[in-house]
Amino acid sequence: MEFSNLPTSLGRLAGLLKSEVDSGQKLNPKRVKEIVLQADVQEEDLAHYADFDHPIEDCYGRKMVLDYGAFEIMVMSWNPRDYSSIHNHGYTQWGVVQVFGNVHHFIYQDKEGVLDFAKKEILVKGSVVKVNNNLIHQMGNPSSEPYYTLHVYGSNERTENVTADAKNYDLEFDRISHTTGGAFLNLPAEEIYDFQEGPTPSSEVFHHYAYLLLDYYDRQEASEEIDALRSRLLGKLAEMKTMNLV
Repeated sequence: MEFSNLPTSLGRLAGLLKSEVDSGQKLNPKRVKEIVLQADVQEEDLAHYADFDHPIEDCYGRKMVLDYGAFEIMVMSWNPRDYSSIHNHGYTQWGVVQVFGNVHHFIYQDKEGVLDFAKKEILVKGSVVKVNNNLIHQMGNPSSEPYYTLHVYGSNERTENVTADAKNYDLEFDRISHTTGGAFLNLPAEEIYDFQEGPTPSSEVFHHYAYLLLDYYDRQEASEEIDALRSRLLGKLAEMKTMNLV
């Protein structure tokens, strides 16, 4: 049986995706959502990839289930107060995220160089949201319980590294970091291979981002680096307040 090494429902999902990809079907997020719902992934199967002991610096746990080249399946583990960076998904042309808890979800739009909220929502357990490389978003766990999310990312044109060249929006540095790593805050330098100038966040977006980032710093062990990052962020907040932008 195909993917017999995977837990039952994840093997079923992988087989359905493989069948469509190998047949030459051009997939899109709508069709992949249908496939994920058809696969009926079970939460107990995700537990094989649990990573709730991840370092706070990593923001959330991230485990690869399958890299088939044209698509990747991953499981993320979220503790209370875990939040991703603001990010997109690199070369991903089609994908979905299925949530197994009540998830904070923020969608952003870059409109003429200004980053603003397009949507703020709570995804209820079982929800499936569509993803492509035009999506700029952020996810997090506002609840008191840990949970998983299931991620499928794919491309009709690439046969490897479909999530490479992901963009992390580092608003405290007015930049976008290009990475092949996770959507983590404060990415290590070795996981960044390029920078570009970032959009200007609206006051609402920056205030929200700063609140989450300060909480992220506060949960880490004290260090000179964390103190410097916190001071820089507080200075930027004060500067924006002086300019009546926050």
